[in-house]
Amino acid sequence: MNIHKNVTLALFALTLIAIGVPLAAAQGSSINYQYTEGIVTLDTDDISIKVTGNNQAPHFHWWDPNSPTVDYHVMFVKMYEVNDINENGVYDHGTDLMVGAPFALPTSGWDFSGFELEETDGNVTAVHFNFTTTSTFDPRPEGTGVDYGQLPSLSPFDVYMEVRVHLDLTTPGEMKFDLVVDGWEWTYDDSMLVLQFNLSESNHGQAMGTRDAGGMHKTGTKFQFQNGYFEYNETALAAQNTLQVNASYGEGDGLEAGQAIYLAFDYFGNDTLVYDPIIGIGPAGFTIDPVTLALIGGGVVVVVLAAIFIKRR
Repeated sequence: MNIHKNVTLALFALTLIAIGVPLAAAQGSSINYQYTEGIVTLDTDDISIKVTGNNQAPHFHWWDPNSPTVDYHVMFVKMYEVNDINENGVYDHGTDLMVGAPFALPTSGWDFSGFELEETDGNVTAVHFNFTTTSTFDPRPEGTGVDYGQLPSLSPFDVYMEVRVHLDLTTPGEMKFDLVVDGWEWTYDDSMLVLQFNLSESNHGQAMGTRDAGGMHKTGTKFQFQNGYFEYNETALAAQNTLQVNASYGEGDGLEAGQAIYLAFDYFGNDTLVYDPIIGIGPAGFTIDPVTLALIGGGVVVVVLAAIFIKRR
């Protein structure tokens, strides 16, 4: 009886070891990074990323390096003040009213900061960098044919924006990016500010998204699609104040492909807004690679043969 019990325990322990060793070995010890002609590329064993800040609005595309068939794309395209008609704190496209014109993000003039690195034993374990720009925004542009009604006679103002990117091997399958907005001049103090992103996918290697992300759905604070995700934080910071953030998604005006994600922020006055979403690759399901499977099989054979040998003795 004890022999069979010991054999069972040995088999269980060996199986755990066989699974654990390859998985531990698969975790890379360094991040690959590069900047060329306005494009940053980042790679870990779990995610590959391109960040562009030249000749287009900030654009993140990422994919699973272990299965590089589909690329996901997120572009931060514009922001605008809205009147929350139903007062639910969420931007409802087609219901809530936009106040003035939208601020379309500039497609040029984004300055790259250079890389800030964290290292352990000569290996790069974290990479940080920024893209920044200052652009003049006119909330009441002439020549658009739009009647702005009773809006106050606002003048053009400068908006400072910064995109701070962070990739850390403690979470090797995801990238956090802080959005910093300063200088926004509000029309009303009971409005919301909406940041609109465009989420799409394409075949691997294409520069832009060509279709809706497959299986798009919202679970908690995550927008999930196949094995990719876009995660938002329910709070933001403005000075030392915490702001509530609510998200919605759907069809967006003028989008050639993909869907719009809308993040709505409460009024924050003249303070600087700081916010930190996340993009990432998550497991589509638990799978065992052939090497791991072979090790497990080999371990089982060894234990079974040992059990037979012991029993015959």
